[in-house]
Amino acid sequence: MATTTDQTRRDLLETGYSLMELDAVGADRLATVLRRGKDFFARSFEDKSRHSSDDPNFGFLPMGMEYSITPERPDLNERFALWSDRVDRIPGSSEIAPFTDALLAWRDVLIPFVTRLLDGLSRHFGADGAPAFEAASYLQLNNYVEAPSDREFLQDRHEDGHLLTVIHTTGPGLEIFPSGDAPVPVRTSPGQVLVMPASVLSGLTGGAVGALDHQVRNLALPERMALMYFVNPELSEPLHPWVGDRSVDLRDEARTNPAAFGLPEVPVL
Repeated sequence: MATTTDQTRRDLLETGYSLMELDAVGADRLATVLRRGKDFFARSFEDKSRHSSDDPNFGFLPMGMEYSITPERPDLNERFALWSDRVDRIPGSSEIAPFTDALLAWRDVLIPFVTRLLDGLSRHFGADGAPAFEAASYLQLNNYVEAPSDREFLQDRHEDGHLLTVIHTTGPGLEIFPSGDAPVPVRTSPGQVLVMPASVLSGLTGGAVGALDHQVRNLALPERMALMYFVNPELSEPLHPWVGDRSVDLRDEARTNPAAFGLPEVPVL
């Protein structure tokens, strides 16, 4: 990463989010994922659905199940998810290996950065160390459809319910709420990602790093994608706050947060 983890840590503590510049390797791998993902979503619905699992955590998921606030207002995107490195959980993954290989290569860019960032935050709060996250975290690529004019938002205002989210968007529409109820539009350049803290990190830090609400406005774009790395703590060990009562275990919150979006619990991989 071209932006240092120390700078990102300071940004999260001071402003509640961070825009990060990628190095040349990271920017190239990001571009490859987006190119392969665009090819995948251009396939027929029947072809994409062959890579859907009975468990909606894995592979292709059509629009309609995932939502931000209420099931009556589904997010206006289809998506593809890869948890950890478990391509074996995606039906027919060998047939889309260029896509899944690109996702794994992008994951390899993010893991060292997230490790350093979480370790630095834990030290800042005097904790022994940050939780492991690789096996419980996942990549998700959203492909937004052109929305009807009566939908103001492609995704309603929400926070992600994880430790943090590393996101890149290919077009405008994302709005964040770093303070109060005034939305701030934010767009990532081709070599840039946005780091957004979520409620599990807020719980660890006693609210010192707040969960960042965000939404996606409907700008009637013909095409738009968003690539997220959703960082969850692994659930094999107790998850104690870094601030406050360190006997509390935050794992139940981390495990069940996806239910608020119509998704299953965080899997144990």
